[in-house]
Amino acid sequence: MSVDIKTEGISSSRTLSELVMMFTGGTDTTLAAARILDEGEVDRLHLVTFCNGICIKVENSAKHAVELEGMYGAEKIHHEIIYVTELFERLRSPLWEIVKESGSTLSFDLCCRLSMETAAIIYALDHGIDRVCDGTNIDQGRLFLERPEFLRVAKDYFASFGIEYFSPVYAQSGGRLGRRAELVERGFSVGPEFLERLNITTCIGHQPFCMAAFHTFMFTSFVRDLPIVGNVIDRFGLPLDRAIELRLDREKIGREIIEEHLAFNATNETGIRIQEHFCTTRLCGKNTVEIAFPRGAQIDLEGLAVAWSKEGRSSERDGELLLTSEGGLQLQVHPTGKVMFVGTKNRKRAEELLAQLLVPHDVVQA
Repeated sequence: MSVDIKTEGISSSRTLSELVMMFTGGTDTTLAAARILDEGEVDRLHLVTFCNGICIKVENSAKHAVELEGMYGAEKIHHEIIYVTELFERLRSPLWEIVKESGSTLSFDLCCRLSMETAAIIYALDHGIDRVCDGTNIDQGRLFLERPEFLRVAKDYFASFGIEYFSPVYAQSGGRLGRRAELVERGFSVGPEFLERLNITTCIGHQPFCMAAFHTFMFTSFVRDLPIVGNVIDRFGLPLDRAIELRLDREKIGREIIEEHLAFNATNETGIRIQEHFCTTRLCGKNTVEIAFPRGAQIDLEGLAVAWSKEGRSSERDGELLLTSEGGLQLQVHPTGKVMFVGTKNRKRAEELLAQLLVPHDVVQA
């Protein structure tokens, strides 16, 4: 089977302005981000961290993002954490039937990875960006996820939506210790070197921790070479051909999710009218409702903050977001025309709260 995967650099016949990276904040994605920014072809790098709902310390991903801002300038970096809980649940359901049919619990990891890719496609399409990358590399372990044949399928998935997918540090020489050494040389904070020798990232405190990580560790670390464990691993591993077959099946659901999202953005049929704006609403992420103004709308956050201040409402800026609270919920207002109600899955409640807020017509520009 002939496989042609572009894995080094971001050279192109055209000048890029924005790029999306599936960013964990770990060694590989941080190094990939630094190398991309060194090349000087990207004006803005979107570091997007996805949480599947069973991650803890997801905020750790901001540590290296902040260091990147300090090295390359805040205008070059946009870091965002996005929960993909509902999306992941759709891709992995019914989980135990999938595990039984595939013969491996690694089908869980496959669906998790696919949920992040699907969310990255949605993010890229929403922001008009046609390139997505990550920190995948051949040294990460011995799973199908890093095999060129599997990555070719992922590349085709992105390409079907007009997006190029690549991995800047895939075939880097020097291995895990080499990547760690380069981060140290560049001035990034890292953990003790002995962890890398155990196939544990030295940046474990700089990235989210998945509650399923112990399970995956059994398949990728030195533990798999132990006699008894090795027999179990061989029995319950997921061969490449079976992994590709399962992925193609799950991709059907991923494509449905993306098409639903595009339809959500393009139609007003399921929308609500709030203060002269026809908005759309949906569940988004972990215990969060998103209400979106018409596609292409922009919200003047400074103007909104001034309007709120005049009516006695306090608000604060957090990067590109304007934050306030209402009805015991945190509200995150995005300049791209979205309001996130964090702390509820009740759409009607979110709609009622937004209708109560003063959102002047002149601060929302379609």
